[in-house]
Amino acid sequence: MSGFGLGIRYLNGWAMAAADGAKKEIAEWPPHPDRVFMALAAAWFETGQDAAEGAALRWLELLSPPALVASDYSERHASGGSRPTTSYVPVNDTTRGRKLPIESDFAKLKEAGLAMLPEHRVRQDRRFPVAIPERDTVHLIWDTPIPNEHRETLTALARKVTHVGHSASFTQVWLDETPPVPNWQPTLGIAEQRLRVFGRGRLDDLEARANFSRVIAHAELRALIDATKNGKAKVALETELKERFGEQTPVSLRPEPGLWSGYTRIISRETTSYAQSHFQQNLVVLSLTGRRLSLPATLKLCEALRGAVIKACPEPVPEWVCGHAPDGRASDKPHLALLPLSFVDADHADGRLMGVALAIPRDVDQAEAARCLDQLLHGDTGIGHQIKLYQGEWLECRAQLEMRETPPLNLRPETWTAASKLWASITPVALDRHFEGKAKWEQAAETVKDACRRIGLPRPREVLLHPVSRVRGAPHARDFPYLKRKSDGGRIHHAHAVLLFDEPVCGPVLIGAGRYRGYGFCRPLKEVTHQHE
Repeated sequence: MSGFGLGIRYLNGWAMAAADGAKKEIAEWPPHPDRVFMALAAAWFETGQDAAEGAALRWLELLSPPALVASDYSERHASGGSRPTTSYVPVNDTTRGRKLPIESDFAKLKEAGLAMLPEHRVRQDRRFPVAIPERDTVHLIWDTPIPNEHRETLTALARKVTHVGHSASFTQVWLDETPPVPNWQPTLGIAEQRLRVFGRGRLDDLEARANFSRVIAHAELRALIDATKNGKAKVALETELKERFGEQTPVSLRPEPGLWSGYTRIISRETTSYAQSHFQQNLVVLSLTGRRLSLPATLKLCEALRGAVIKACPEPVPEWVCGHAPDGRASDKPHLALLPLSFVDADHADGRLMGVALAIPRDVDQAEAARCLDQLLHGDTGIGHQIKLYQGEWLECRAQLEMRETPPLNLRPETWTAASKLWASITPVALDRHFEGKAKWEQAAETVKDACRRIGLPRPREVLLHPVSRVRGAPHARDFPYLKRKSDGGRIHHAHAVLLFDEPVCGPVLIGAGRYRGYGFCRPLKEVTHQHE
């Protein structure tokens, strides 16, 4: 028996918990491992703090972050909006009740105790973000065998958990020693999600913040003082209260977020010996919302996103991100490339931009990539946040990490990186120089073959250049703005390309002078009968 898991079934079919703290605008899914641990700890606090259960929780603290099994989900939103439904609920402070005429009989009854009733309290707006998963069961899975001394204890403790998240989010929790295969795993690299996890000392931290023993002892002593009629006894109790608690009433504090861990979806990929470019196949995909853009807006989009990447990157910005050596000169090494993902190569394809991808050089360490890009992708809260991209009248949209379990075809990395002999550009290839004469297109084709070698691919057997793309839906080359030479400001000519290799090669394939800014981006072509967006 190699490992174990905790199964969590949401009995209502939905999970109520906020991923953004007090804002309560974004539902949390999948449940963060730390939230599950806090639910176990709450059950332990509320049922007598059994020593064996406490020991089992402290053992659980020492394990690495768990893998997860969680389905895709949708969120409950207000009609026609993107925010949770707003509810108006009675406040807990009964001194803020509704004002009534002092002479009314009802006001006198209210003063006599009816202020405790919900209908006499002020109502304030509250939001309760809800995730509605496709499957109501989640698993947290560890690959560590569970010791015999903790097996029955954890089984009993799990049964005590009534909810995970909001008190209305009812759950059944159990120990599962034959858990399913996970579909989310912790990662040190670029993460689709960042989840709160627990670590050594978490239970002691929760116990200290809850402060249950002092809060209960103070409340009991305060109640005893109020009930005591004997003057001397009352004074003695008040003296004891002051000596034990001073002038401050002990309080229970809300838990603070624990540690964070990146999580990425587990996708089975075939490993091949095919040639690969200098860039990783695991593209970081961002979906676009806002003003609709078409492929000719690629330069503006990539320029705005590049600015956002550099702004969010910790200083000093490394060469692989900014494309400049420490001395300020243009880097001669592969660096971060931005790729336009559009609706092409399908029935009714219109070339609109659906997203943009970050292609990271293959020699960049995963942890280094996460260090530089996590702030951009996840912000301070750890959840995927919207990146505002704006450039005057040309561009106004938002980009956000694509996290759907089954995104549209054109937002899947494998659509753009699958091995193929035949590739065709969706954005024109910027040629190294301008050619004249009858053989100008043959000469230009030779430079495109050389451009393939510069990104680590073999020279294609054949290159065809044409103003029209071989890919359905990609605009004519003349619709794209020209790049300008830095030396004299002159425009760089470009054309669409078809590449035929002797053997299949893996993408991403991005060639030419504008490859880091979205030009010369190619799509693998295969024999297909029908495709959808």
